[in-house]
Amino acid sequence: MTAHVGTMSVDGTPISQADMARIEAEEKLHARQQRGAVRVVASAATDVDDARTLLAMLGLGPEIVSAARAELTPAGAAPAKRSRKRRAA
Repeated sequence: MTAHVGTMSVDGTPISQADMARIEAEEKLHARQQRGAVRVVASAATDVDDARTLLAMLGLGPEIVSAARAELTPAGAAPAKRSRKRRAA
């Protein structure tokens, strides 16, 4: 996202610690918003192909989807299995 190397901006001017903290906070916020968008799209999509299409339209790639999925699963826990609905006989 933001191009910064060390404490110098692209044009060679120094970046203050306050600006570095703001940049890092904005990057974290952006990543959190992307993961939230993945969850919204996944819940609204009619099927997997619909979800993939919508995510691609938003520019949300597999790495962001993986991050959103990992955020929902506690560390070390196996993903929950989905229960299947039974048909009435």
